Amino acid sequence: MRLAFLAKYREFGLLLIRVSVGLLFILYTAPALIHGPSAWTHFGAAARNLGLHSHFQLWGFLGALFGCVGGVLIIFGLFFRIGVLLLLILAIGHAIGVTKGAGFRMALPSIEICFILAGILFVGPGAYSVDKT
Repeated sequence: MRLAFLAKYREFGLLLIRVSVGLLFILYTAPALIHGPSAWTHFGAAARNLGLHSHFQLWGFLGALFGCVGGVLIIFGLFFRIGVLLLLILAIGHAIGVTKGAGFRMALPSIEICFILAGILFVGPGAYSVDKT
């Protein structure tokens, strides 16, 4: 096969996926975490789609914290699977909310990121990680 030489870069490819997904979640959730209680309330209002109708400020803070901490953990590969689970909780909640609000076609990117996170949950962090498990 002509592209067989790329197999030696498998670990780098996994690192690239880890860093890009982690950065995307940090860029998405850090503004809500930094801007305080009003941003937490707005971010947590999506909990309505999961049947929660109070304490939006708490849910928003937890969601933004899960996104930032999970993103950092998967970037470094430290406690990798815990970080992926934190992001997967956030991504599933987002996918459910978008599906209820805008329909299945608009939720496809959210569903795709859920499958990516589920896949790397099974694969693990790879050789280039802080804990090297």
